[in-house]
Amino acid sequence: MNDFAFIKLAPQRYLCGMGPFVASDCPPEDGATAFYRNNFELSDPAPWRIPERSFVTPDLGTLLTENGSTPLPEIAWSGLGDGDVRGVFDEILSQIESGDLKKSVPVLSERGILHRGEPAALVKAIIAAPETLWGYGYVENGNGMIGATPEQLFTVSHGVLETMALAGTAPRHEVESFPTDPKEIREHELVADYLEELLAPLGEVKRDERTLLDLGSIVHFLTRLEVHLGESDRDLNRLVKSLHPTPALGACPRGEGALEQLVEYRRRLGVPEEFGAPFGAVHEGFFQVLVAIRNVSWSGRDVSLPSGVGLVEGSRFDREWRELALKRNSVKSLLGI
Repeated sequence: MNDFAFIKLAPQRYLCGMGPFVASDCPPEDGATAFYRNNFELSDPAPWRIPERSFVTPDLGTLLTENGSTPLPEIAWSGLGDGDVRGVFDEILSQIESGDLKKSVPVLSERGILHRGEPAALVKAIIAAPETLWGYGYVENGNGMIGATPEQLFTVSHGVLETMALAGTAPRHEVESFPTDPKEIREHELVADYLEELLAPLGEVKRDERTLLDLGSIVHFLTRLEVHLGESDRDLNRLVKSLHPTPALGACPRGEGALEQLVEYRRRLGVPEEFGAPFGAVHEGFFQVLVAIRNVSWSGRDVSLPSGVGLVEGSRFDREWRELALKRNSVKSLLGI
C-alpha cells in the first residue's frame, strides 16, 4: 500500500498527497502543499509532512492500488468495560465539584484486531460521508488513521481566521429537548466563551449565534467565530499551539496542570496519541486544520476506535457512557466497520 494523506477542502474536493513524505518544522517557504500532523501534546518538532506529489480530486479511490479494488477491512472488536474510565470520571467530577475545574474531556478507546482486508480502503466510505463532516487521514509505514470529523480547529484564508465551538451532544431522538438542556448549553458556552477570549487579542471577534449541527444520529451545538489577523499573527505553528486544545476536547481552565492531568488520563486509558490532535494542510495559501476525532487508527493489525465526552457540573456517568458509545457507533456506521 502506498503512503498517502488526504483532507477534504470542500464538497467533492479532496487534497491528496502521495509519499514518501519529508518531515519539516515549518510549512514550505515556496508555498508548496504540505500536511500538518501532530500528536495531542504537540510534541513533534517536525509536524509538517511535504508529499512527493499532491493533487485535488473528487475520488479518493485513486489513492488505492489495484484501481480502487482494495478489500475493505474486517475487524473483530473486543468490547470494553467501564472500570478504568469510571475511576477517571470520578476523579474529574471531584475536581469540578471542588472548583478546580469547569470542564475536562476524558477519552475511551475500543480495541479491535484486523482479520483481513486493508484499513486504507476505508477512504471509500469517506466519499459517501455527509457534507457536514470533514474527511481526513493518512497511511504511512504500516500505520494510519482515517476519519470524518465535524470539527474544524480553524482555517486561515486571506488573513481571516475562522473557528468554531462544537460542544454539547445528544442522540437524534432527543433533538426537541436538546436546545434547552442546561447541562449541554453550559458545556457549549464554556467552549464558545473561551474561544472568544482567546481570539480577542488578535482583533475584533465576530461571534455568530448558537445553532444546531445535525449529523444524522447525533446533534451538536455549534457557534462560529472569526477574526482578521494582523501580519504578525499569521504564523501557523503558533496559531495551532494557541488554539489547541480547545475545551471541546481539553480542559477548562486550560492551565498546564490541567492539561498534564488530562494527558495522564489518556495514557491510563490507552488513547492513541493522535486522537483529538490537529490534522491539516496548507494549499494555495489556504490553511485548514481539523480536530482529529471520529476516526479509527491502526498499527499493523491492532485497531483503535476512541471517543471522548465533556464532563461539567451536573454530568452523570450513565449519560456520558451512553454518549461515548453513541459517538463510536456513529463512526462504525459511517465506515461500515
